[in-house]
Amino acid sequence: MLSERAQHLFRVLVQRYIGSGQPVGSRTLSRDSGLDLSPATVRNVMADLEDLGLLRSPHVSAGRVPTVQGYRFFVDSLLKVAPIDDEELERLRSQLEITCKGDRESLMDAATSLISDLTHMAGIVTLPKQERLILRHVEFLTLSPERVLVILVVNGSDVQNRVIHLGRSCSQAVLQQVGNYLNEVCAG
Repeated sequence: MLSERAQHLFRVLVQRYIGSGQPVGSRTLSRDSGLDLSPATVRNVMADLEDLGLLRSPHVSAGRVPTVQGYRFFVDSLLKVAPIDDEELERLRSQLEITCKGDRESLMDAATSLISDLTHMAGIVTLPKQERLILRHVEFLTLSPERVLVILVVNGSDVQNRVIHLGRSCSQAVLQQVGNYLNEVCAG
């Protein structure tokens, strides 16, 4: 669908935009692409990419930025991923072990940072949904007269917080009694 030249310019534009967060102009792209192209030629290619819905201009005099469709094309077609060698993989494992404090949250934070550092892109780590949640403990804390923070401990150590709106005022003593009752009846 795209010529090699258009693909190369698009790849450079996306990488430049990810790095700077600023729209990329034809002069910058002409200089950074490594191709011997004039800014006018680059503008023509950029116009074609915009017609395909891969780029957009935030305003008239700005450079171009990738669209959602452009990012999807970049990830699916242009992003090159090289396998990690064993030595690098071991270094990453050691760094994770040193960085995380043994809980899932610090492990996810450390993994996200490592992925971002390794790829020079945004890193996101998610955990698979648990098929079965086992309630270990529930606690209620008053935030305001009608808002309550519910703290749930599930599957041993996972902590989940939810804010609920009661629609009426409730004292901390009553919330304590409800928490005690639910822990007695529902725990496990």
